[in-house]
Amino acid sequence: MISGRRFVFAVFFLCIVWAGGCASVQDRLFVAAVATERSLAGMHESSVAVGGRGISYLKREGPGETIVLLHGFGADKDNWPRFVRNLPRDYRVVAFDLPGHGSSFRDWEETYTISFMADTLGQAFDALKLERFHLVGNSMGGWVGTIYTSRNPDRVMTLALFDSAGTESPVPSDRQKALEQGRNVLVPETEEEFHELLGYAFHDKPFIPWPIGSVLARRAVQDAPFKRKIFADVNGARRDVREVLPEVNLPVLILWGAHDRITHVSAAQVFERYLPKSETVIMQECGHMPMIEKPRETAGRYVDFLRRHSTGTP
Repeated sequence: MISGRRFVFAVFFLCIVWAGGCASVQDRLFVAAVATERSLAGMHESSVAVGGRGISYLKREGPGETIVLLHGFGADKDNWPRFVRNLPRDYRVVAFDLPGHGSSFRDWEETYTISFMADTLGQAFDALKLERFHLVGNSMGGWVGTIYTSRNPDRVMTLALFDSAGTESPVPSDRQKALEQGRNVLVPETEEEFHELLGYAFHDKPFIPWPIGSVLARRAVQDAPFKRKIFADVNGARRDVREVLPEVNLPVLILWGAHDRITHVSAAQVFERYLPKSETVIMQECGHMPMIEKPRETAGRYVDFLRRHSTGTP
């Protein structure tokens, strides 16, 4: 016969198991976990209207210079809080959802080219009165940031490119090889493919507590049709970023994970060759998203760069 205490424990355990299979419970726990990450970074969510359509962002106030953060393809602004936690509090930080990503607007009638995303974000910067700022972009965010900078050199103080997209690497990446075989690993169609994508994104996968992994996988599969559209839009109007790199005549940090399987580290050489004022950091034992995989080291490298090139550093 089961004692009263053991009976209560058994019921509690069954409730936990049941909750683990309940999408609504998982979603609530996921939202709470995201809110905690934002809170630890001192970041709060807001949005700004651009042409009647919303652009979502996270912000952390600070008395000093402004840092603008742009995530990569298929990701969102919540890629950044752990990185931001390691930035000096004097900096004001704004992390945007790119158009078509996260909580920013999605419009099936719109064509989401790199140029369109750069121009739309530029309007968001104007609306928020971001006159002068440091710009950081990861992957496709680096591509968007480079295009914006080439068109608005008076607005950007420094540019940082974390494993940037925009040009083909001299050595093909594992992602490129898969694409040549007809597999686009950036757009997972199943939850199993989502977890495979994590293996491409990270050299050493960071700890993802329950139930965040399950929720992220489910949402990625749900978003696959729109991600396919964005991928097609970007590549349908693709222009190699090398065309504009010589115009980016300001300090640029090229930071790359040595084990990047999405944009091979050899691509850093292309940026080095065409950028007039660049410096390169290759992070060992790191993949495509250094701000998540190694947030403290990445922030440290970036702050060191800022301190050497900023006009009024904290």
